[in-house]
Amino acid sequence: MLLIWSSFWYEEVLVVSGFEINSPWVHSTIYFFQFISSQVLYISVIFFTNPNYRFKTKDLLFLVVPAIYATLLFFQNELSSDFKPIRLILLFLHSLFYNFISYLRIRRHRKKTENFSSNPQEINLQWLEYIILALLIIAVSTAILNLAFYEHPINPYLALATLITIFFIGYGLSKQKEIFPIDQKQRKDVLALNEQGIYGIKKRKLFSEEKLVELKSKINTHMIEREPHLDNDINLAGLSDQLELSPHQLSYVINNGFNENFYHFINRHRVDKAKSLLSGTISDKYSILGIAFESGFNSKTSFNTAFKNVTGQTPSEFKKKQS
Repeated sequence: MLLIWSSFWYEEVLVVSGFEINSPWVHSTIYFFQFISSQVLYISVIFFTNPNYRFKTKDLLFLVVPAIYATLLFFQNELSSDFKPIRLILLFLHSLFYNFISYLRIRRHRKKTENFSSNPQEINLQWLEYIILALLIIAVSTAILNLAFYEHPINPYLALATLITIFFIGYGLSKQKEIFPIDQKQRKDVLALNEQGIYGIKKRKLFSEEKLVELKSKINTHMIEREPHLDNDINLAGLSDQLELSPHQLSYVINNGFNENFYHFINRHRVDKAKSLLSGTISDKYSILGIAFESGFNSKTSFNTAFKNVTGQTPSEFKKKQS
């Protein structure tokens, strides 16, 4: 995807290098790469949100519009002498569509991460949302300028903006943590839950009411005695292994028995731990950040947010009232 996006400033590179390519086939090939760049971005987003995705026969429909564009592009001299405005409009609409559905897919992914992660802020791909918004702005600006001044070369500032965006993508990739479990079986189970969604989990009945109560008691005992929530990297797959349940079974009990998703379930226990620490003498030895780490949170921001959602007050306010 990054390689294809680099085609947006190839003309500037040629000018600076002193080369000149007059072959229309070379230019048409580059224009085709630029056309499918947003489509390749969408494919990248698909594999971010589902690394086990497999292409299906219906996915061939995605090739229809690029095939039409390629036909018009490589035979534009025979079809029309003023094809560039049509090509630019088609490029803009195609880019707008795939950037939009990429954005929607990441938004859905953000909601689903709470079903299997205790720290979804680190894997919710929010940085990629910002990238897509930047690409949308670039696409709109490029389309307007090219349609208004299509006899002139593209504004070099737009090429520079695209280059900066690519650098930010590289930076975001270098900081991105593993989204799904590395273990293939756990990953397969979590991805199945991710595709099913919380309503699908609640709808399908796995246990009788008696078994559900029994499993709730087992989970509560485990949370009190083992305190797995103090591990800031705990996830649904890891906790299910400890309880000797499948991720699907554990998710079912949490959603139907406790009426919570995994994220809220873990953070509720972390907040209870923090409340006990803030109420005791140990709070005099630790800062608020120290209490957050001792409770299983990995940042002060996530601690403050979760604590206020559960108690209606900040940790500092709670500590002040206790003292």
